[in-house]
Formats: sequence, C-alpha cells, structure tokens
Amino acid sequence: MSSNPDFDRWYAASKVRVVMRPSHQLETFGATLVNYHLISELPDYPGKVRVREGRLEAHQPQIITPHFNEITMEGFGDEGRAYVEWLRQNEENLRILRYGYHLKTDNFSEQIVTDSLAVVTERVKKSVIESGDRFSAVVQGQDEPWDVALVELWRREVMRSAEHNIRELHEKGKLFRRD
Repeated sequence: MSSNPDFDRWYAASKVRVVMRPSHQLETFGATLVNYHLISELPDYPGKVRVREGRLEAHQPQIITPHFNEITMEGFGDEGRAYVEWLRQNEENLRILRYGYHLKTDNFSEQIVTDSLAVVTERVKKSVIESGDRFSAVVQGQDEPWDVALVELWRREVMRSAEHNIRELHEKGKLFRRD
C-alpha cells in the first residue's frame, strides 16, 4: 500500500475482476444474500493466495421521492419559480431508488493456499458452479484494501439490477410512470 489511501482505494477498485457474478439480479421486493468468494494474491509471498468468503446482504431498494412542495424560494425570478412549479407537477416521475447492504461477518472465513491465482480461481469457480448457488460471486481483487473489492462488486450489482428493479416496481406497484 502507498502513503496515499485515496490512491490505494482507487487502485483496488480499478483492479477488481468479477470472474463469476450471481446468476440472479438483486431482488426488487425483498432482501438478497450475495455469497462472495474474494481471491487475492499475497503481494509479499509468491505462490500464496488468500480466499475470503462471506456474504453481503442487499436490502430491498427503497424509493426516494423529493418533496418540492416544501421548497421555499427567495430572490428567484419568474423562470426559477416556473421551473420549481414544473418540478412540483412532475414530482411522481422524479423518484430514485436507494440500495443498502450489510456486510455479514457471521459467515466470514479466510484461508491461505499455495498455488497460482489462476488455479485457485478456477477451483473456487468450479466449486461454486457445482454448489448451484445462484447468488454467489467469485471476485479477484487486491489483498489490501480487500474490502474495496466488495464495495465495487456491490456497485456493479446495483447497476446491473436497477433497470430490472424499476421495471418490476412499475409493473407491480405502479410506482414509476413511463411515458
């Protein structure tokens, strides 16, 4: 690690490789458990690979609605006021989803094995496939700061699931209007 923690986090995020993503997207109407298998080489020990396993709990996405009726304005002209009025009239179309997650430590484990990164990764991937776990992910990342890889995995899963979640919310709950 360098003396610049911001650089270390950026570098760790940029080096994440999702080898196998969960076959299912994050649930729209309930929580999702994503079982992760994070594989990283030990930088100071050639031929040593750390395998961390645990789970991320994805909370049901929450809908956030702005409240434009609560906006007070001072010193704004007619155009600014007209725009806020338009926002008030179209408030139902300006909803966003908020995703939350919780890193669970109750199922956390780690082990160090002697082999190449490629061999260990293939072994873990094969094991996950054989288990049939639809909510497992296999990820390669930096050994330190290793938890950045989990946040990056989470970010990618949210991006992958958002459109599907919005479509389901629209179809089943009429929460989003598509024109």
